[in-house]
Amino acid sequence: MRVGAQARIRRESVPMKISRDFGIVVRRAALAGKAVDLSAVMREFNIAGCFDESDRLVSLGPFFGGDAADACMRSLERLGQVCFDDCFIVEQTYPGWCEVEAF
Repeated sequence: MRVGAQARIRRESVPMKISRDFGIVVRRAALAGKAVDLSAVMREFNIAGCFDESDRLVSLGPFFGGDAADACMRSLERLGQVCFDDCFIVEQTYPGWCEVEAF
């Protein structure tokens, strides 16, 4: 890979934090492709704002418990999002000194 290409990839790949409590990651292109208004889902689950976001992804959460995260995923699926292709739940347990990010 050329040096210029590496620099371009680094600029385009800004990390986005994911909630440790059942965080949900959604691709922006999937939302736009199906004209999904994420604010309606956020209102339904009393989420004031995204946990984090990047140019390509949106991070929702925290969801306190798997049932709450599953309910949000069902709402996203009703709006046309496909689990794993468009969005997914991060359910892994990891220590408090560790952060998980998506690119």
